[in-house]
Amino acid sequence: MFPVETLVPAYYEERAAADEAKRIARQQQQEAATKAQEAAVTKQAPRNMTQAIMQRPPLAHTNSNGFLGNIFQGFVKAASAAPSSNPSQAPTPSNKETAKNTTGVSATGVSAELEKVRAEQIRAEKERLHIAMSSQPSGKSVETGYYNGTEPNAKEAPGDRTSRQSPEPPLINGRHIRKLSRGKTPTGLGAEPLNVVILGASFGGLSCAHHFLDHTINQLRRTSTSPSYRLVIISPSTHVYWNIAAPRALVAPGLIKHDDAFIPIEPGFHRHRGHQFTIIQGECKAMDTAARTVTIELIGSEAQKRCSQVNKRTSKAISPASPTDPANAKVQTIVYHALLMCTGSSAHSDLLSLHGPHLNTMGALNNFHAKVAAAKSIVVCGGGPSGIETAGQLATFLNYTSHFPIRRRVKKPKQIILITGTSRCLPAFKPKLGLKAENLLRNLGVTIKHNIRVTAVLEDFDLTGQSKLELSDNTQMIADLYIACTGVTPNSQYTPLSLRDAQGYITSNAATMRVDAAGPRVYALGDVAAYSANYVHDVYAAVPTLMQNLMHDLLAHELRLASPYGGNQDAIDALEDAVFIPRTGESQLVPISRFGGVGVVMDRRVPGWVVHLLKGHNFRVCKALGVVVDGGNPYRVRMGSKYE
Repeated sequence: MFPVETLVPAYYEERAAADEAKRIARQQQQEAATKAQEAAVTKQAPRNMTQAIMQRPPLAHTNSNGFLGNIFQGFVKAASAAPSSNPSQAPTPSNKETAKNTTGVSATGVSAELEKVRAEQIRAEKERLHIAMSSQPSGKSVETGYYNGTEPNAKEAPGDRTSRQSPEPPLINGRHIRKLSRGKTPTGLGAEPLNVVILGASFGGLSCAHHFLDHTINQLRRTSTSPSYRLVIISPSTHVYWNIAAPRALVAPGLIKHDDAFIPIEPGFHRHRGHQFTIIQGECKAMDTAARTVTIELIGSEAQKRCSQVNKRTSKAISPASPTDPANAKVQTIVYHALLMCTGSSAHSDLLSLHGPHLNTMGALNNFHAKVAAAKSIVVCGGGPSGIETAGQLATFLNYTSHFPIRRRVKKPKQIILITGTSRCLPAFKPKLGLKAENLLRNLGVTIKHNIRVTAVLEDFDLTGQSKLELSDNTQMIADLYIACTGVTPNSQYTPLSLRDAQGYITSNAATMRVDAAGPRVYALGDVAAYSANYVHDVYAAVPTLMQNLMHDLLAHELRLASPYGGNQDAIDALEDAVFIPRTGESQLVPISRFGGVGVVMDRRVPGWVVHLLKGHNFRVCKALGVVVDGGNPYRVRMGSKYE
């Protein structure tokens, strides 16, 4: 096969010659028709079909190559070649045909005349095109994409060709040669979008994603050389688990339905369909700060398809990607221009937080529900808010049949035991708050053991489904069900050790949310960052600061691209960082009984009915859809900011 470039000039020559020949033929036909009309006499009626066909004018023009034109030419040739059996019946040419024959452009003789004219026009066009091509530099102009008619010199350096001044494209019949397409892949600095990667799609990740698509993206691309951006959200789960309601959801399936506890993420982004973004189901396994890449273990074929689209045309001139392993399609590498780490933390129990896809947590809840009815003893370990809420919800809905106006206890209540590692409940809050919580639990029949820690757990040790607990006081305890509410572990195992502190949290700048040790445009938000106290308010309070600094960092990069020699340094210096000021007051709501609980709002204690109204009624399930669709704080005030 010949290269496409070698066939293009011949194609244009042939096309130009054919157009010119058609024009001359039409002109001659019009002249012949005019002369024939001037010399025309009264038409003779055709004596037979052959004469009628001979007297019929052409359908379009004499060199018509259409379907009807071919049929007409076939009839003409057949009529001319067939001899007449009866000389007396031989068709007598009409005066009009005689006039046509005198001009030399009859229906039978025009083909030969056109061949001569076409040959002359092709020769003339070749000479004229050769003169036009010889006056221009050889090769194809990289900047304009026009073909100049000759092949580029193989020994010529690529840099010399790009620096050459692009000539005007050659003319044929007064028109420029059509611009040649170089494929569907765009070229230029901003052709391939730069990836703004968000790891995690829970409270912090969703809030940052919606803020970027609603506000940040509209403030970017202020210069002509600015690149475009693509938001890439990576999460191991396609659904958000409303773990705020986990203490009640684990008690029975009818209290918090799965449809309310697990909210799909992707439908919440339908309103952003005008922007470039993609949601990939996968878990981040490694992070390379030097190459600015993240390695993702993809989950499902759809995730592999979307990841391949992200890596389809990576712009190596801006951020080269590390090579991926084609043998293992489930593990892929994605280049990031900006990285937001919002991976949060995981509870020690599968019931209280996501551990991979949401189906894992859903299955853990179903298994627990199936065992609750036959269980006689349930041990909850942990004296923090999660442990207090879980023990209170279990005792409330398993040991009592009614709550208002008179609480009625079941005949055979289950033994609920709460183990705390400190001397009181809720050690992070004031003693009065913990004492009130302990009294509420004891009124529900919960047994509380302080200053004891669970050192080991042996599940199903006797093939009956029971768990054996090894305690710090050298004693053992047998429980039908065991729930660990002993805190959380940050999901930062994919980051280098140099970015983590002793507890595993990412060491970020608490004022700007940047992870300075990881390079430019890298941030950490939420429970995975060291600044957070593992409260929802710490997540949303820092979102405006992070997104403001992200926008400034992206704008600074655009200004450097527009003036790589420092011409925009004054504009870059004018971009001031936003500073995060954490709240000093404590705010926590802990529902315990059906209508009561303990809580503080900005260091002020609130009564139990306020706790029930703000959280205990349905554990804020009514706000779950708004978090996924809008990215706002589920505890926000109606008239305030959605992050407060």
